[in-house]
Amino acid sequence: MLYLLVILLAIILGVLVGTVKKRKFDISCITLEKVWLAFIAFGIQTVTRILSMKGLVFIAKYSQITQGVVFTLLFIVLWYNRKHLGLWIIALGASLNALVMMVNGGRMPVSLEKLEKVDMPEFIELLKSGADNKHIVMSELTKLNFLADIFYIPGFLGKGAYVLSIGDYIVAVGLFVFVLEMINSSYKKTCEADIKI
Repeated sequence: MLYLLVILLAIILGVLVGTVKKRKFDISCITLEKVWLAFIAFGIQTVTRILSMKGLVFIAKYSQITQGVVFTLLFIVLWYNRKHLGLWIIALGASLNALVMMVNGGRMPVSLEKLEKVDMPEFIELLKSGADNKHIVMSELTKLNFLADIFYIPGFLGKGAYVLSIGDYIVAVGLFVFVLEMINSSYKKTCEADIKI
């Protein structure tokens, strides 16, 4: 929910700025490399998550490996597109998330207290059962809890938004900057100026 809102705001702002400056939108000006690796990463994460939710609990045992592969693929994509400031910010947030997950067996600790405030009983049950291959209940035994999922968005924005980490908020800022960069580079004048340089 947070990421979708951030992307939507960046698109609206970018389009408004482009309209005011009377620039012509041209999607062919947007250039990104190795994006297919990101789709593979999200595919791995989605499939393993669905399988673990279907009752294949053993998948959670390999969380560290699967999350390691996912983060490696995403960081390769970030490296190939490092000219974009937004991706550096995303990389910082993702690094913090990767750090806390790797020291906790490939799973992100989540505060049950905060999770109850966003009204997601089904997720709480999944978490308590240990079947979630991406999350684990936060406790005194989990490490780097200050980087874990301990924040929530109050009000209607928080509904269905899970509980977030510091890294998630940094990723959101990076997404905002990145989407603005993409929209700005898609306007013909900016695109042509880049080609001339």
